[in-house]
Amino acid sequence: MVQIKTHGFLHITISVTDLDRATDFYQNMLGCELVRKSRIMSFMKTGDDFFVLTTMPNHTKPNSDGPLDIHTTLFHHAMIVDREELNEVVGKFEAERIEYFECTSHGHTTFPGRRHIYIMDPDGNSIELVTPPQESSVAAE
Repeated sequence: MVQIKTHGFLHITISVTDLDRATDFYQNMLGCELVRKSRIMSFMKTGDDFFVLTTMPNHTKPNSDGPLDIHTTLFHHAMIVDREELNEVVGKFEAERIEYFECTSHGHTTFPGRRHIYIMDPDGNSIELVTPPQESSVAAE
């Protein structure tokens, strides 16, 4: 069997039904940068990483319906957010009654020392907002 050693992602693709609405959400809610937009795709940037919002007429929400919890957020994209900013935004979520799920207390064995919050985009795609590890966790690893 041939084995190729990959070196990361150039981009990932997120399926959406309404490109303008999704682009607005990722720009104005999550602070992502619009790099280029075509009729069916928005090329976006977060930090040094890229993703593409692609209009899919047969889009299906990747998770089951219901309140946000460990079972309705399994398929997700994780974006890094400064710890202080995430603390502030949770207060805004509560003030604006935006549903979110915090799974930090459930423990995260793969990425310890981080805060983990899940929200949904307008098309039902789960987005994990995750902080960098706490300094004490970095030293322990």
